[in-house]
Amino acid sequence: MLNLKLALPKFCRASLLLITLLWGLPSAVAQVPQIEQLKTTYKEVGSAKFSVLFWDIYQSRLASPTGKYHPEKTYLFEITYLRDIKAQDLIDRTIEQWQHIGLSESQYQAYLADIKNLWPDIAKGDKLSMYVADDITAFYHNDNFRGIVEHPSFAQDFVAIWLSEKTSQPKLRRQLLGESNAD
Repeated sequence: MLNLKLALPKFCRASLLLITLLWGLPSAVAQVPQIEQLKTTYKEVGSAKFSVLFWDIYQSRLASPTGKYHPEKTYLFEITYLRDIKAQDLIDRTIEQWQHIGLSESQYQAYLADIKNLWPDIAKGDKLSMYVADDITAFYHNDNFRGIVEHPSFAQDFVAIWLSEKTSQPKLRRQLLGESNAD
C-alpha cells in the first residue's frame, strides 16, 4: 500500500485533502445566491421594528420575488440589530419564542447545533439574513454567507416566531405580512 506521507510532498497532500473535501460539499451550497443579488431583485412584503418598552431591539424585513409571502416559496427574512446581542442570547430568545408558539422541545433541539455554529455575536448595526428556497435555508451575517441549516422544517419553524398566528407579537406579524391594518 502506498503511503501518501512518503510519496507526496506536504503541499500536495494538503491540496489533495482540500479537493476531496470540496468534492464532498453538498450541492445546496452551490445553489445559494449572493445576498446582494436577492436584495436588489426581491420586493418587500413588509417590515417592522421590534422594541421593548423604550429600547429598540431590531428592524426586520420580509421580501420575496413577487412581494407576497408564501411559506412554501422562496423568500428572504432580514433582521438589522439596533443593539449588541450575544449569540447565546439570540439562541435563548429563539427557544423561548419556539416554546411560546408551541414547538416541541424535540423539534427545536434538532436545530440547536446548527444555529450555534451559524449565529455570531451581534454588534449594533449587524444584519442576520435568512434565505429560503426549496429545501435550502441559508444564513448570512452582514451579507456574508455563513452556512446552511439542513432540516426541511427549520425555515418554517424559525419564521413562525414572527409569522405564526401564535406569535407573541401580532402587530409585528401584520406589519411583516404587509397587512394594511397593521397599526
